[in-house]
Amino acid sequence: MNRIGQYRIWVILALMAGFYSVLSAEPLERIAAIVGNEPILTSELAAQMQLAAIQRGIRPQTPEEQASFQKETLDQMISERLFLADARKDTSIKVTDGEIDKALEEHIKKVVAQFPSEDQFLSELNREGLNLRTFKKRLRPEIENELLKQKYISKKLSLVSVSRQEVLDFYKKFKDSIPDQPDAVRLAHILITFQPSKMTEDSVRKRAETIRKNAAGGADFTTLAATYSSGPVALSGGDLGFISRGDVVPEFAKVAFNLSPGEISGVVRTQFGYHIIKCEQVSGDKAHFRHILFEVIPAAADSLLSFKLIDSLKTEIKNGADFRELAKIFSADNDTRKQGGELGWFAVADLPDEFKIALDSLKNIGDIYGPTKSEYGLHILKLLDRQEARKFSIETDFDKVKEMARQAKTSQFVDQWIQEIKSKTYVEIRPLE
Repeated sequence: MNRIGQYRIWVILALMAGFYSVLSAEPLERIAAIVGNEPILTSELAAQMQLAAIQRGIRPQTPEEQASFQKETLDQMISERLFLADARKDTSIKVTDGEIDKALEEHIKKVVAQFPSEDQFLSELNREGLNLRTFKKRLRPEIENELLKQKYISKKLSLVSVSRQEVLDFYKKFKDSIPDQPDAVRLAHILITFQPSKMTEDSVRKRAETIRKNAAGGADFTTLAATYSSGPVALSGGDLGFISRGDVVPEFAKVAFNLSPGEISGVVRTQFGYHIIKCEQVSGDKAHFRHILFEVIPAAADSLLSFKLIDSLKTEIKNGADFRELAKIFSADNDTRKQGGELGWFAVADLPDEFKIALDSLKNIGDIYGPTKSEYGLHILKLLDRQEARKFSIETDFDKVKEMARQAKTSQFVDQWIQEIKSKTYVEIRPLE
């Protein structure tokens, strides 16, 4: 990796969820490393490696691959522990349960997207002795730590800035390594997702209420779950095992942990759908539950409503309505809505196929196109700017060079920061052979 590429290091540090090392069924309980006064156990290393293999879609086979993965992962764990120890000293940084829940669901979606299908993802979990519930449970602390690190690192890096002279010096030093600018476009979009209508919502709720009456009337709960429930635990009769409040979303926990053994809940709505919950056993602060889940999936008629809405928005834009304001009101993309739907710059070659096709109709700045359908829903696209492929220069690309220089400086800052933390913290890596 050349030195220009080093500016990406801070992104990796800010985003890494912590990958642990070696796949092994029954690792000996030994200490792999000590950070401060906290040990990293070989069992932790093996468990996190299992998560990493699933998340990254890899499976080291040879002893050399496993050893390399082990070293890489242990180094990341140590850096992570160092960052977290420093971050926890800053009492102004807080991470809420809502932030964790949202980030966890988004992370799961990204992991599932790496597999050809959701069924194959669940099969891979099963192969590793996990189900979706236990996978989420094991990921949750990592997600919480990740959010804490992101906030802490962002706070630190907000202090990094570069002067004009630093930008010029950076360009002079690295201009031969900076690639030419590809054909690129700056786009904005309005995203409309397929949402269930009130009629669909009511239909699913009524179905759940009917099954709940059957369960309350004496029908076997396990059989009902295996017959009617959605999700991977349906085949096990809706068995969730022993869980604590922190393992499930608040709406589920509020009802479930007020049940007595043998008691069946009413119909409970969460972000996943409608649930009927049965308490099997209580042990301390944990309880054994089964549930029947009814997912709320948009019907064909609901999808038609989404098409009608996006056609209506497109007509309004053509009649003079402000694209940015409509995006702020209607777009389902939370990451771009506040910016009026702006997606930023993309190399044309890197665009999704459905967006590349749309470019054939986006000839002039300000043109709109839609709807175009993607895995996320329906889009109206607007061409904000276009740049033909050309040579990179300081005159025309000063802002981009400035950002490169800032990120390179950030990388140096992070390296120094890690060394400072290490100098104040005892770190010992023990042989694992």
